[in-house]
Amino acid sequence: MTSPASVSSERSLRERASDHKGILFSKEELDALHRVGHALYVQGMYDDAVRYYWFLSLHAPTDARYLKGLGASLFMARRFGEAVVTYSFLTVLAPMDAEAQCMCGHALLMNGELRDAKACLELAGRLPDGKPEFTRRAKALLELIAAA
Repeated sequence: MTSPASVSSERSLRERASDHKGILFSKEELDALHRVGHALYVQGMYDDAVRYYWFLSLHAPTDARYLKGLGASLFMARRFGEAVVTYSFLTVLAPMDAEAQCMCGHALLMNGELRDAKACLELAGRLPDGKPEFTRRAKALLELIAAA
């Protein structure tokens, strides 16, 4: 159960987030907003999660967690073109991140950009420190492209 104090502080953060002109947020406050965005994502409220992750990305534009949350929320909201932009920026920041490369490739594929999708997915499958789930996903998506 959520305590009244945490509900009050979350409400205060939401109010500050809605009127963010010139306000700097602490890392703790941004992380609290990240938790709200993640909770919305988990509940399938992707458009609402996009708003939180967009806000977070404006305040911490190179934080991979916020960019991945924004990309995932856009992807699940079927806003594939915007997801491509977000994941592409993330791949510039972290070119050796197999998750970013794989998800960029997946978003490109869903956006109908097969050649670019294939390039991202091939790279995701070759990265030495890639998480196995993203290597498997990249290979499965490459098989799907080959079958098309």
